Amino acid sequence: MNNKKKLRLGFLLALILAAVLQISVGSMEVAYAADITVTVNSCVISGQNVNVTATSAMIPVSADGMYYLFELKPYESAVGTRKDHCATAPASAAATFTVPLNLNSATSKLYSRFVVTVLQNGRYVPVSNEMYITNPEAVASKATNYPVRSKKGLTADWRFSEELAALGAGFASYELDVSRFFTGGGLNYNYNGKAYSFNAAVVREYDIICTRLAGAGCNVVMVIKNSYNRATADMVAPSGRAAGKNCYAFNVDEQIPTEKLEALMSFLAERYSGSMGTIHTWVIGNEVNSSNPWHYMGNVSADVLAAHYAKEFRVCYNAIKSQNSGARVFASIDQRWNFEDGTRGQFAAKKILDLFAAYINVSGNIDWGLSFHPYPTPIYNCSFWSLPAEYARMNLIDHTDDSKFVNPTNTDVVTNHMILPTMLAPNGGVRHILITEMGFTSQSARIPTNELNQAAAMVYAYKLTSSNPLIEGIVFHRQVDHASEIKSDGMALGIRTETGIKYAYGVFANMDKGNSPEYTDFALPIIGISSWAEVGLQ
Repeated sequence: MNNKKKLRLGFLLALILAAVLQISVGSMEVAYAADITVTVNSCVISGQNVNVTATSAMIPVSADGMYYLFELKPYESAVGTRKDHCATAPASAAATFTVPLNLNSATSKLYSRFVVTVLQNGRYVPVSNEMYITNPEAVASKATNYPVRSKKGLTADWRFSEELAALGAGFASYELDVSRFFTGGGLNYNYNGKAYSFNAAVVREYDIICTRLAGAGCNVVMVIKNSYNRATADMVAPSGRAAGKNCYAFNVDEQIPTEKLEALMSFLAERYSGSMGTIHTWVIGNEVNSSNPWHYMGNVSADVLAAHYAKEFRVCYNAIKSQNSGARVFASIDQRWNFEDGTRGQFAAKKILDLFAAYINVSGNIDWGLSFHPYPTPIYNCSFWSLPAEYARMNLIDHTDDSKFVNPTNTDVVTNHMILPTMLAPNGGVRHILITEMGFTSQSARIPTNELNQAAAMVYAYKLTSSNPLIEGIVFHRQVDHASEIKSDGMALGIRTETGIKYAYGVFANMDKGNSPEYTDFALPIIGISSWAEVGLQ
């Protein structure tokens, strides 16, 4: 990494640190931003307690020579005029605070973040970054394995789940809408001293789905989304409560909805870590950089979106990992790596990813993974290796970090970005990376295609992406054509229809078998090459 890029990344992290400490607070809090001299270095569960450690190269001025530790819930923006600190320590170059975790009680601190303050002019003034608990897995009672039979997977249809094993699918992706669980009751769950009742019919539905997908031997990928309706409007971020969008940001701005989200995610992670099938992979939100319409929270800036998403993610992560330490939790972006066309609420994927990572780093690095969607450019261009003339002139695809788009030919753009120091996991390694959506249509009114072209695109895309050692799984969208996608986008992305299979069906089943060239080499003349070696593949 060159020095110019190092400086830019360091400057970004410094800006985010200031933003994290100041966002959504009053003018008096902002006035003290220059006095941030203490660094909270760790915040971890140890036995029945939370241990918070902090250091300072320049001890801040205080009225009494003491540090005061405050607990902030996800929905609380600042200490403000509060006086209910939870621990104290002498103001010094190094300090350690110990507070009870109080797990599974009304005063649980599992989702809290902590900030060091000093007493100045009768107020408790923040002098540190805020940090969340970074090891929620320490209290988990389950630790499921993470099975991978093959890198290939499908957006699954539970009605055809019996086909997944024969297809050799290593991953099966599905969607879960949190709002549906609050449209009725019948299944009671006590969490943190409060009683909840989830829609029993919806729970039974996911019992069937998860059992079938896991029973097929698949690594189950569950995409956690949120819809808007009047009955469950409180689950949507207050700034995003407008009908007509595909999905919505979760409400972690108000106490009751935040606690409902905590309870539901805990319930789901507990229930689907065993006899009802295991959800191994949790994707929080969908294509979050495209907030309008895929993670809607109103007309907000990229910084506000990323900061909010980091809070949403943290709540879901702590709930999931505190139940099943073996589960993995992923953030989600689309294929528009550096592309913005000015549409409100739509931001470059890299921009949101960098902001999200910086917010997470400064408030306690955790083991989040990355889910991305390298669809063709344009999305209905089944022959992704050859851009239409009007797109080719725009220089949208290359192998640099400045590429406008990411498609199957340049996924190295994403993985190269993820090895930057600011992107690494807490253990210093590269994070888990999955492609959780990538699809090719067998029909299009815009660019002619057919089932053979679809299958060729799938083979080529799989060879390209599976050869990237940092990509652990590739989910093709989808197993069965979806009527709404055909109606709205004119695309039939399934490897089968409701009534029969397509050419891509048999190809999917066999394309990862080294002794089956008949299921891969048919694609060579369609792509316009004579051998896979010609494009550096086998």
